[in-house]
Amino acid sequence: MKLILLLAPAVIAGAIRYPVEGPIPVADDDYADQLIGEGKAETAELETDSEDLDAMTVPELKQLAAAEEIDLGEATKKAEILTKIREARIARADRPQE
Repeated sequence: MKLILLLAPAVIAGAIRYPVEGPIPVADDDYADQLIGEGKAETAELETDSEDLDAMTVPELKQLAAAEEIDLGEATKKAEILTKIREARIARADRPQE
């Protein structure tokens, strides 16, 4: 899976996605590379260490959670969102690689 920033609208996983959405995860690495090669996207990099998470605003954390496909459930407060993101990352790290 690659995280990309769209530079133009593109169909991803059957839905039209737009540049204003921020970083978008793409499960098909070849398709992500194709979009990048066509100049429709660029590789996205997100800061992921704890200090950077703590400095992020609630909207930034929600965007990060969406990019990492993390379900925040009913979490709305910063502390709750941080907990959900950290728990999801730990769970992801504990899963065997495919």
